[in-house]
Amino acid sequence: MKNLMPIKEIVIKEGAINDLTPIINKIGVNSKIMIVCDNNTYKVAAKEIIERLESNNFFVTKCVLERDSLLIPDEYSLGEVLINLDKDTEFLLAVGSGTINDLVRFVSFKVGKPYGIVATAPSMDGYASSVSPLIVKGFKRTYSAIYPEIIIGDIDIISQAPYEMITAGFGDVIGKYTSLADWYISSVITGETYSDDIAAMVKESINKCVDASTGILRRDKKSIKELMEALIISGIAMLKFGNSRPASGAEHHLSHYLEMKEILSKNEYHLHGTKVGITSIIISEIYHYIFSFTVDDIKKFMSKKLSLNRDEFEARIKNAYGAIANEVLSNLNYFYIDEIKRKQRQERILEKWGHMRNWVKINVPEAVTIRDLLRRIGAPSKLNEIGVNEVLLYDMLNNAKEIRKNYTILRLAEDINFPVEKLFEKVKKFLSTV
Repeated sequence: MKNLMPIKEIVIKEGAINDLTPIINKIGVNSKIMIVCDNNTYKVAAKEIIERLESNNFFVTKCVLERDSLLIPDEYSLGEVLINLDKDTEFLLAVGSGTINDLVRFVSFKVGKPYGIVATAPSMDGYASSVSPLIVKGFKRTYSAIYPEIIIGDIDIISQAPYEMITAGFGDVIGKYTSLADWYISSVITGETYSDDIAAMVKESINKCVDASTGILRRDKKSIKELMEALIISGIAMLKFGNSRPASGAEHHLSHYLEMKEILSKNEYHLHGTKVGITSIIISEIYHYIFSFTVDDIKKFMSKKLSLNRDEFEARIKNAYGAIANEVLSNLNYFYIDEIKRKQRQERILEKWGHMRNWVKINVPEAVTIRDLLRRIGAPSKLNEIGVNEVLLYDMLNNAKEIRKNYTILRLAEDINFPVEKLFEKVKKFLSTV
């Protein structure tokens, strides 16, 4: 894969692990390395990496995050990495995928030591980004961090990853269809900065992912390589833009909301990308439903005042988020109940409705198309596969938009006074027919 600055080395190929030691030497690391992995990735790759490095005169310490269930990127895991970090360590090397990468990236940023990642699964698009989604006090928030110095993706290793991790990576990329749409409509309605060049990178990642879909089911190495490159390109887009906005929209907010509910209730966890793939079906259906209405319809919706006052808003947030409600309220700072700003957005919506309607028709695939892409590779495509019933679906549609301040299709629906009940019925009806 072509090297993409500012990351010094990106190697995605069969046998890439053989290049690790010379690459580490090339970037100027000479002695002490800390390896961070979990009990699974230790067996898959980290044990061999440690042996290779030690045989080449590196002093290696290791931090194995042993868990009986899914590793969570929370305060406990961060603390464990920090406790095992020696002050004279030159370089941190993460061996794993999403959670391990996010933890090491954040620690690297905080302690001012460079890090790299040896990927063990094509499961998410954050390998190349410079932010870390972490769960602190039960609330999932994206924190500023640092990009890796090196990314090593050995196709021989990642093509043998658990298949649910491969389909999760595919779902994470497919979700960019709707995240790009959210970013674009926000630029039209709110004036948020939008970059055609960055959007083109994200579209490239989607296209590579779709092209790979025919071979992923049989673990074809060329297809797995295409998927891994798609994930890295998406991460590079976030890195170049400076945050996750180009690759994360309402579909991610729904997924993050589910993740918090899972953690708070101690229910079974599902991989982030798996949820993103399914929730992108929902958001696509909402896009085409909302934009099926004419500007005259929108004027009628806007004439019906449905917005909450401050007390009602706080009550809804506290009911939905419980112990972490204050974190949510602090993050939002009541931005979306400012009626002056809301009126300004409504005027812009009416002014640009025809333009946005045409853009969505051209650029956002129908929900059934996204569903079929997921099914093509044997990925989950139904809500019950991630433990979501009708009650939770309504809860998500009503409250997940509060996860981030970013403007999305769910915020637009709120601005035009479109009832959540109607969105819920439309989504429920679509899902019942497929």
